[in-house]
Amino acid sequence: MKPIDPLLRQIVEAVSERGIRTHLEQLVEPRDPFEGHASMEAAADTIAETLRGFDLQFVEERFRCEGRWYRNLIALHQGSSRNGQVLIIAHYDTVPNSPGADDNASGVAGLLEVAGTLARHRFTHDLLFIAFPLEEYGNPGSMYYVEQAKASGAPIAGVFDLEMIGYTGPTQAVPPGIQAPAVGDFIGVVGNRRSEGLVALFKEAAVLVAPSLPVQGLVVEGNGENVPLVRQSDHAPFWDAGYPAVMITDTAFLRNPHYHLPTDTLDTLNLHFLWQVAATTAASAALLAGFA
Repeated sequence: MKPIDPLLRQIVEAVSERGIRTHLEQLVEPRDPFEGHASMEAAADTIAETLRGFDLQFVEERFRCEGRWYRNLIALHQGSSRNGQVLIIAHYDTVPNSPGADDNASGVAGLLEVAGTLARHRFTHDLLFIAFPLEEYGNPGSMYYVEQAKASGAPIAGVFDLEMIGYTGPTQAVPPGIQAPAVGDFIGVVGNRRSEGLVALFKEAAVLVAPSLPVQGLVVEGNGENVPLVRQSDHAPFWDAGYPAVMITDTAFLRNPHYHLPTDTLDTLNLHFLWQVAATTAASAALLAGFA
């Protein structure tokens, strides 16, 4: 096996299962924009406070949707060259009546743990950590962000979308035409042709830093129009704008029987699996951003 770079080893060792649990405990409760609006805003405040605590450059990008203001939470770790951007994203909203532990407190917890770890190191490219609202309602948060990024000519080198990364189970449903194991113990990495290199990078990083983590890559044609299932998260607007992006996912309702239900609770998650995914994401982002 290829030896792991000492800096990469430091990053992986700093990703903490205990830290992930702490983030989850602060986030898991209904966070929908309707009955759970106050909790969604409280979660946004918690995420913002945590990101600010990492000494990152933090901004709230506000946008209006159906008469109400919402917040994209953006933290920048400035690179030495400023000629590229690596994004790690996750959504913090839920559907009504679901505490959303896997969907998607797991992704946000992973994002926060990765942000805190990578903030301690220097990189060539900028790293941005972004938490979006309203993914469950058509992705207006990420769509707004991508519109601004495209208009400003943002040099986005790659996007890692953490979309439900904490559940494993004994069975795995597989859509027609897609090959995958029958046991739900793997992490899926979904890209389009433009993002094929990101899929390969994540798989290579997993071999280095979490060799016991099964990774299943899927590369679709176009922007996934022929497989609508693969467009159901905040990476899709990046695909549509021509940016390379991957969705990192435990496959949601294809595996998790608690999807969008009141039973999507912290005790159903596999925290070691979540740690493996977060560590591999941190390593992948570090390799793409390049050590300065």
